[in-house]
Amino acid sequence: MKNMKKINLIFTILPVLFSLFALQSCTKEDGKITVFHSFTAPTVAAPLDEATVKITGTTIDLKWVTTDKDGDAPKADIYFGTSNQPGLYKAANSGLSITVPVELGKTYYWKVTMKDANGVMTYGPIWSFTIFEPVGIFVGTFNADEPAEDYSYDVSFVKRDATTIVTDNYWNSGWTGVFALNFTTNTYSMPLTNFSASWSGIESGTIDPNTGKMVGNYTIRYKGNVYETGVHTYTKK
Repeated sequence: MKNMKKINLIFTILPVLFSLFALQSCTKEDGKITVFHSFTAPTVAAPLDEATVKITGTTIDLKWVTTDKDGDAPKADIYFGTSNQPGLYKAANSGLSITVPVELGKTYYWKVTMKDANGVMTYGPIWSFTIFEPVGIFVGTFNADEPAEDYSYDVSFVKRDATTIVTDNYWNSGWTGVFALNFTTNTYSMPLTNFSASWSGIESGTIDPNTGKMVGNYTIRYKGNVYETGVHTYTKK
């Protein structure tokens, strides 16, 4: 019986001791728990995801939005490139933007990983954008219409450079025609070109940079003499 009383006394005292210890711990720390906040998930600001962007130079600014309740200075690892799984471009970038080099006609992918003052990481998704290339809309298959002849045929243009397109079926004759595009005046021209078997031709007209349509006057010569003149209307198919 004495042993049983001792055991009961011990179980009675232990909770009291634990309560005192807990009370002293809370008092020592003033009962406060410090909570650190990470950056919110980054959202794209510019350029918008999957956008086609027109530029005047050779760079573009990437911008994103994220916040941190603790007021930590933003630092981000930037992943950027033409691969849909972009590699690290810059580590510990300060701020919420970065300027990157780009080329006309290319599609780029990028993402950011934020890091707060305590090293907590916040990961953003992969975004993409394409740099608009004016010559691009003039590449492909077109219907070449000759109203005066009541005649039309298909002709394909390929890109030679940023302001030049080439066809291997000019005048539906298997000839190579080279069109120089001027995106300032929205005009095009094919200089006097010598084809096979004493044939030659020249053409110039206007372009629509939004639809790719080209309308111009042409002159075909045979052995130096005018063989045919007319209007070509090229409409993208």
